[in-house]
Amino acid sequence: MNEMVEIHVFGPLKRLFDPDASLSEDTIIKMPYLINETAEQLLRRLNLLNSDYGECFVNHTIVKDYSDLIPKNARVAIFSRGMLLIDGGLYLKKWKD
Repeated sequence: MNEMVEIHVFGPLKRLFDPDASLSEDTIIKMPYLINETAEQLLRRLNLLNSDYGECFVNHTIVKDYSDLIPKNARVAIFSRGMLLIDGGLYLKKWKD
């Protein structure tokens, strides 16, 4: 069986993948897993520019180093740039451009 990466896209960014996407519905993209693919390479494979996305998570862990490898059957979450994320109600990310 082929290994896949499941990508969940949040916010207005989802309209890059589905122009008719509702912001309240899930947008999930499944892509084939590539051996030794980094988070940065996956984002490029999705044709995303740095200015398109904000926070990115792999298996519920925030990506701090985009040269980290994507594991088999990973769940990736990509948030639109400028979205404010609240983690347990204790952390608020403020964007600086």
